Amino acid sequence: MADIASKKIGASDFNPEKYVKELSQRCVGGQELQQQRQKIQTLADETNNQLKKNVYQNYMQFIETAKEISHLESEMYQLSHMLSEQRSLLSSLATTSLLGDKIPSAIDNDGAVGTPGEGEEGKEEEEEERRRKLAAILEKVEGCVTLLETPGRTIIHEGDLLELDPIENGALQRVHAYLFSDGYMIASWIPNRRGPVRYKFEAMYELGSLAVVNVRDMSSVKMAFKLLAFPDTRVFQCTSNQSKKEWLDKFEQAKKARLAQDQLKRESTNITERSPLRPSHSESLESPSNPFEDADDSIPEAELPEWLLEVPEDLDVCIAQRHFEEAYNLLERAREFLDKNTTTDPVITDIRRKVEARVKALTEVLMKELEVSPDKSLQGGLRAARRAVRLLNQLGRSTQACDLFLKLCSCILKTQLKRVKREGATILYVRQIGGIFFSNLTDMTREFLRAFPHSPSCASAFVVWAGSELTHLTSHLIKQIFMPQSSITMLAECITCVRIQCDQLCELGVDLRYQLDGLLRTPLTRALRDAREKLVDAVKLRAAEDKWRPMNLQSKAGLTKFLQEMSDIGIASIHTYVTGDCWLGLTGNTVAFSKLYLTLLEDCLRLATPELLYTVDEVLSGVFQAQILHVEASLSSDKYKAESKFIQKNAGFLLDTLLTLAEHCYEEKIGNPCAKFSRLRDDYSWLKKDTSIKKSVKPVTKYSTTEYI
Repeated sequence: MADIASKKIGASDFNPEKYVKELSQRCVGGQELQQQRQKIQTLADETNNQLKKNVYQNYMQFIETAKEISHLESEMYQLSHMLSEQRSLLSSLATTSLLGDKIPSAIDNDGAVGTPGEGEEGKEEEEEERRRKLAAILEKVEGCVTLLETPGRTIIHEGDLLELDPIENGALQRVHAYLFSDGYMIASWIPNRRGPVRYKFEAMYELGSLAVVNVRDMSSVKMAFKLLAFPDTRVFQCTSNQSKKEWLDKFEQAKKARLAQDQLKRESTNITERSPLRPSHSESLESPSNPFEDADDSIPEAELPEWLLEVPEDLDVCIAQRHFEEAYNLLERAREFLDKNTTTDPVITDIRRKVEARVKALTEVLMKELEVSPDKSLQGGLRAARRAVRLLNQLGRSTQACDLFLKLCSCILKTQLKRVKREGATILYVRQIGGIFFSNLTDMTREFLRAFPHSPSCASAFVVWAGSELTHLTSHLIKQIFMPQSSITMLAECITCVRIQCDQLCELGVDLRYQLDGLLRTPLTRALRDAREKLVDAVKLRAAEDKWRPMNLQSKAGLTKFLQEMSDIGIASIHTYVTGDCWLGLTGNTVAFSKLYLTLLEDCLRLATPELLYTVDEVLSGVFQAQILHVEASLSSDKYKAESKFIQKNAGFLLDTLLTLAEHCYEEKIGNPCAKFSRLRDDYSWLKKDTSIKKSVKPVTKYSTTEYI
């Protein structure tokens, strides 16, 4: 019926009025109409749910499509960069002679094309002008003291730009950019500046690993160009179209000049390889007086290996393809070669600077591998982080690796604990959440010891982190189990369970038990004292109803069952108080108090720690004293003169049997006797003696308060 109704309503020629008339004619009574209305409402709900599912599915496809478009855009940028490099290379090759007789042009300080080979005086003036311009930049930009270290570096262009967000296209900050013959420097504005310093150094990008892409004007972004420098993508907006054109032209000129210089170096290297004994053209110009000098008298410079010249590019490829181990091995090989070669050759200096920049790039990529983000999956757990942590340790970044490792552990712990639902008994919830926390913490400890085996500073950081996480867990447990309606028995079970789970960390050398007990000390002290007050009130209430009559167990079967129960809780000598077939020479109040007191004793001993021992002694002695004071008050009362011997018998059971059993359990668990138990025995031992002796032995005062009388 539902399918037929859905087909009718979903038909293209559906007429609502006609459908309602047919329903009203077919249905008899309001009940059938109500059923039809319910069916239509169900159909509407199903349609809404289906629409929601379709919308969600389309939305997910839209997100995947957007990600794919972003990926394709990145690939197009890379392709544009490669085409630009190829075009510059072809242009350079077109202006270069195979015989080396035509020297390519170079860019001078102002960005114009000039011809080298000037006189010595012109070279000195040019060098002085170059250094003066760089020194002027040093006065304006804070933090770029190494600007003059690279020989031959010249300023080509500079200007103010506005940096935009590459995704949202929103304004980020104002910057001042400098284009050099070998790199591109970005400096941010200093808002509250003093003196000549106006900018602060932010980043320096090598020209060889830099790609500049023109960004076409859109509604939100105009007069902008994009800077691609692995792994960064930055967008800058110019002040005008003329400024943008000028920046793009200067970038292209700088690229061409750099390619021409690289080509000239390669050609000179090839000539040296083909004729190592023949002096070069420049050498013949410098020493024309001895063209027939013996080649053995001159020592040629050691040629750099080909792999070293290609190290920066190879490192970029390895990092981009996530071959981090290969990148590290290549870095170590390059560092070893550069450490042995201590010459001040500009080529060596340039390679050393590029290698250090790649070390920084590799470190940043590895740190991003360990960073925690909302969209990052934690399915691999800590095993997925082993690779990044190991490489960061090898790169000398143990502190950063440890910090990120511990943040990842915190995120995993938080995710695992969120899955535990608060339902059912409290002890089950505590056992489950404690098991998850301490089992995960144990696995994390093993993983940490494996990742940082010989690092005292990292070990200290781990101990501090573990204590912080335990504090969060204990704070949550205190809110869940320390409530007014919680019994001491339930608290003892929960605390004992958590302590046992915490002790499993001791096998790995991490003992958090003392901190756990310290965090629980204050709420446990308060809970024990509250329990003492409640039990004392319960003893007083039961004492008011005590008639001092022997306990009747109704039948022999009831007596046998009772004796078994008392034997199970430790009072095996209870059979000596049996009189007759089913009578017990103790009151029901005494028996009930014995059961309650032994349960309290067991719970207190399970909760006891050296710091809580004083409170535990107070609770146990206070509750027992409340019961013994009831016995004393009854024995002194004229109302129960006839039952005095029976009362003395109950007092003897409390002092000789119950208190002795409590002392034995206490000493067995704690390791030393309880002084307050001995004091109670000494103070109230007269209660089990004859009344006449009692009057002569009883001291004048036994307590300082009369609240129990």
